[in-house]
Amino acid sequence: MDQGLAAILGAAVGAIATGAAALVTASSASRLNKSKARQEACLAYLTLLAQIRVDLVDLGRRSRPHPADPYEPLDAATARARAADIDARYRELVTKHAVLMLAGPRRVYRQAVRTSDLVAEPLMLVLRWSAGPAASAVPAEHVRAFDRGMEALARGLAEFADTAREST
Repeated sequence: MDQGLAAILGAAVGAIATGAAALVTASSASRLNKSKARQEACLAYLTLLAQIRVDLVDLGRRSRPHPADPYEPLDAATARARAADIDARYRELVTKHAVLMLAGPRRVYRQAVRTSDLVAEPLMLVLRWSAGPAASAVPAEHVRAFDRGMEALARGLAEFADTAREST
């Protein structure tokens, strides 16, 4: 084999090796970027969901005060404004489904939809209470339904966090 042919073959092998290394590096960077985007989407969803839950619990307690509760009741106008704010953030939460769907995997998106659905019942009850005449008029069954809904939401929040953790 002459030196010219050896140089050409050596250059070709070097070019192939360099191209393969660049492809592997680009593929790894792409996977890393996608994983980071998924983590950020899950964190944004989970943070907003946790804030909504905390505000729902507080508003629920202060919209239907009980003599044994240490919470100061809200006036009707403040209760309505806070309920409307929670409703707006719930709508924002639902829009985050699209980001989660694109970030993948599908099971994270499905769990987010199930968890967001758990916000609806307690939110509707609080919206109804804030529009009502007086906190003392809240039926006991509504209070029990609210409490059950909040327990389900807490479980859903934990399930979403577990699903997201397993997927990122």
